[in-house]
Amino acid sequence: MRINVSKDILLKALQQVLKAVPANQRIPILAGVHIQALTNELVVTTSNSSMTIQYRIPGEDNSLTVQRIGEVVVPARYFCEIIRKSDSGMITLEVDRSLRLTISSEHTQIRLCGMDAVDYPAIHPAENHAVLKLAVNNQLLKASILQVAGAASLSEHRPVLTGVSFQYRNHRLQLTATNGIRLASRTIDVEHDAEIERHIIVPGRNLVEAVKIMDGEDRTTEVEVTNRHVRFTANHIMVQSALIEGEYPSLHHVIPHTFISEITIGTAPLLKAVERTTVLASESIIRLETAADRLRLLSQTAEIGDIEDEVSILEKNGEDFTISLNGKYVADILHGTSSEFVRLRFTGKMSPMVIHPRNDLSSTFFLITPVRTAK
Repeated sequence: MRINVSKDILLKALQQVLKAVPANQRIPILAGVHIQALTNELVVTTSNSSMTIQYRIPGEDNSLTVQRIGEVVVPARYFCEIIRKSDSGMITLEVDRSLRLTISSEHTQIRLCGMDAVDYPAIHPAENHAVLKLAVNNQLLKASILQVAGAASLSEHRPVLTGVSFQYRNHRLQLTATNGIRLASRTIDVEHDAEIERHIIVPGRNLVEAVKIMDGEDRTTEVEVTNRHVRFTANHIMVQSALIEGEYPSLHHVIPHTFISEITIGTAPLLKAVERTTVLASESIIRLETAADRLRLLSQTAEIGDIEDEVSILEKNGEDFTISLNGKYVADILHGTSSEFVRLRFTGKMSPMVIHPRNDLSSTFFLITPVRTAK
């Protein structure tokens, strides 16, 4: 293998794919980056047991010249650091028969011991066995994932809850996540030629990485689902994630369909009040109380102090209520809401609080389980 490639483009590719290489990877081949020179492109890949990230550099605009095809695997973090500190301009990469990679730029030559790419995990083309293919607007998919993924559990006690449920049915894709205390769900319309249903569970952490490739509001991300993986492809980047096996719990019975009270309130002022109140909230628990046209937020920590804040209510239906919630969870929901106003639906002192963006009552909602307190 011998190629000339722009330092800036190569470094950009490495910075993207390095996210799939954990700092404490103990398997040498998986601590490496797979570099493959094809006839007119350079493919850079990293992979672990759960996620694969691949970046394709096309041979255009004189940023890449492939003189001899080939492939090799070299230590990812060393290689990235070498490229980062190389001189600007073109870099030459050449692999000899002993799998030693020579990196040349200006007056510098660096040699890295490589590994045989035959031992690197193979990526099979999804086109051959994809059971579902979707094209979704980048902005829509990115916003949906960010709104939902934060509700996934971080505990491995129940692995399925560390993932996000993707359910495609009747041209609608529903994303749902819960950790048992809070729940987030969003449904988006997706065009697809065939009548098909599919339900998968994707690790939440991998989805957060996939979100980072979804740039360009008018562009689309291709989503390909196979029996074992899901792939997100946008621009020159592909993120492939393994699926979580198991059955996602049915959440229909936990979603309230009636409510006692409902208030509409400004998202920004509520977020600021929640963040202020949570500062002195013991175990992040804040109390919400309605009184006439005001929502009062209260918290305290013994021997430290207490906070009382107020926000104006725009609309109110039903009786006054009091409920205690985890302030950090409420703030997370409000951070991910683009709507100017939100609706809070009270379903009972020990029943979940339902939060909707006011302009999206049917497809997006959040639930937070209340906390039992003395008051």
